[in-house]
Amino acid sequence: MKKIPVLMLAVLLAACGGKSDTAASQADTGLPPKPSFKVKFIDSTVTQGLPLGKASEDKTNDGKKRLSYAIEGMDAQNVLEVIGNRPEDLEVVSGRCMQTDGQGGKIGWTRDGRCRALFAKLVANVADDADKLTDYLVVHAGLLPYQAGRSGYAAVQNGRYILELDSDGLFFFRRRNI
Repeated sequence: MKKIPVLMLAVLLAACGGKSDTAASQADTGLPPKPSFKVKFIDSTVTQGLPLGKASEDKTNDGKKRLSYAIEGMDAQNVLEVIGNRPEDLEVVSGRCMQTDGQGGKIGWTRDGRCRALFAKLVANVADDADKLTDYLVVHAGLLPYQAGRSGYAAVQNGRYILELDSDGLFFFRRRNI
């Protein structure tokens, strides 16, 4: 007799947990749906084909090897960093890239701009379905179209790995510490 109310509660909760509301709201806003992704690898080839200057090497606060690269054609604030003691099994790829107008004001990432192209190539180097991932993250982070003064963040994860981007052009591809 006591099992029936518990069973009914479980049925009601299951009925309320559908994804149709999320899908409908995404369709209404025109935003791409959240993609899943499969990691290719996270090793020293992550920088292959990226428009980067020469690497400078140092250590993180916890003693891990860090390679920092300037992004070619951008000011010094725009960098890409690769962190990990073993080149065949890196821990983090991170960076910052923000396009600006002539006076230094942020303009976000234009569809054919340097930041978006660099990020798309980086995503293609580390994950399958790079176009879907890039489109989702750039739009949901608020970089295209850019809205000054608004904060945005987007992330996709597949369990052990997470790919993140925010409206300031900060991005991370990292292994989660589980």
